[in-house]
Amino acid sequence: MKKRPSLWAVLAAALLLLVILGPFAHVVFLSFVGEGPSFSLQGYYSVFLGSSAYLSSFWRTLFLCVVMVAGQVVLSIFAGLGFAKFFFPGKNLWFFLLLVVMVLPLQVTLVPNFRILGGLGLLNTQGSLVLPAVFAPLGTFLMTQCFRSIPDEIIEAAQLDGATLVGVLWRVLVPMSKNGVASVVLLSFLEAWNMVEQPIAYLKDPIQYPLSVSLAYVGAQDAPAQLACVLLTLLPPVLLFLRFHQELVQGIALAEVKG
Repeated sequence: MKKRPSLWAVLAAALLLLVILGPFAHVVFLSFVGEGPSFSLQGYYSVFLGSSAYLSSFWRTLFLCVVMVAGQVVLSIFAGLGFAKFFFPGKNLWFFLLLVVMVLPLQVTLVPNFRILGGLGLLNTQGSLVLPAVFAPLGTFLMTQCFRSIPDEIIEAAQLDGATLVGVLWRVLVPMSKNGVASVVLLSFLEAWNMVEQPIAYLKDPIQYPLSVSLAYVGAQDAPAQLACVLLTLLPPVLLFLRFHQELVQGIALAEVKG
C-alpha cells in the first residue's frame, strides 16, 4: 500500500514548481502586454511577420544544430562500437582520456580549439562551431556503455546469418541501443542550442551568431518582441525533451549501471 505524501513534501514540491515555472509564466504574460499596459500581439507580429531577422536566425540556428547532432550521433556510434566490441593497443588508456576530456570545463578547451580552428582556416565560419561539437566525447561514452550491454553472442549470430559488420551495426546494435541514441540526440542538441562561449570566441561577424547569442541583440526597447523571441527559443528543446524524456532517463540509467 502506497503511503500518502506528507504535507511538507507537498508544500516543498509546490514551492519548487513555483520557483521553476514562475519566471516562465512571467515571460509569457509580459509577451502579451503592449503599451498602456494592455493586451497586445505586437511582439509576436514583429517576430513572425514584421521582420525576417528573427525567423532567419531561428532557422539558421536550427539547421546548424541538426548538422551538429547528426555528425555527433554518427561519430559516436562508430567510436562507441570500437571501444565496446574491439580490442586495440591502449584501449583502456584512450577511453580514460576520453572521460578526462569529457569532464573538463568548456573554458579549458576554448583556447586549444581556437588555435586548431585558426590553423584549419575555419575561424569566423559556421564550421568553427560544427567541428568541435561533432567530436564532443559525451556521445561516444554513452554509446560505448550501450553497446557493452549487448551480448557478443547476438553479434556472432547475426554474422553467421551473413550480415556484414555494418549491417550488424545498423540493423542490430543501433536498434537495440535506441535509448542511448535518443540520449545522444537530446543532450547534443541541448548543448548545441544553448552554446554561448563558442560563437563569441570563434565568430567575429554578429550576423553569424546563433540564436542563443543573437537573442541578446534584440532591442531592449521592444520588450514584447524580445520576450516572444525567448518563447520561440524554448520551443525546440521543450518539444524534443517531451518526445525523448523517457529514452533519456533509461539511456543514462543504463550508462550508470554499465559504467
